[in-house]
Amino acid sequence: MKYFILSSLLFMSVIVCGQQKTHKIIYDINAADTTVQSMFFRQCNNILTADPNAKIEVVYHGNAIKGLVKDSSYFAEKIKSAQQKGVVFAACNNSLKRVKIDPSLVLPGVIVVPVAALELAEKQQEGWSYIKAGE
Repeated sequence: MKYFILSSLLFMSVIVCGQQKTHKIIYDINAADTTVQSMFFRQCNNILTADPNAKIEVVYHGNAIKGLVKDSSYFAEKIKSAQQKGVVFAACNNSLKRVKIDPSLVLPGVIVVPVAALELAEKQQEGWSYIKAGE
């Protein structure tokens, strides 16, 4: 019986130690400043280098929303590259409406969420870590 208990404890510890936590990070970008957005891409690459299985979503709203528009996005190639690594980009529909951008004009693969604040809150309620992009 003693050996059974010891072997069971050893087996359970191996299972627990073998489970790796999945990092889930939601970024909040509302600044049109390219320095802020460049910082996000550096951080994103650092995270994915350290943990290729990390889940990352970035929500653009406010003045940053223009950074997701086809044919005018300064970071279109970086966005595409990040998407290929599994990063999800989300555009706030309220911000699109405010600056009169049709949702069909956002970059391919970008999802449109109704309200940025609600998307950020929902992810946090699901256990995602919140990071405000900025200096």
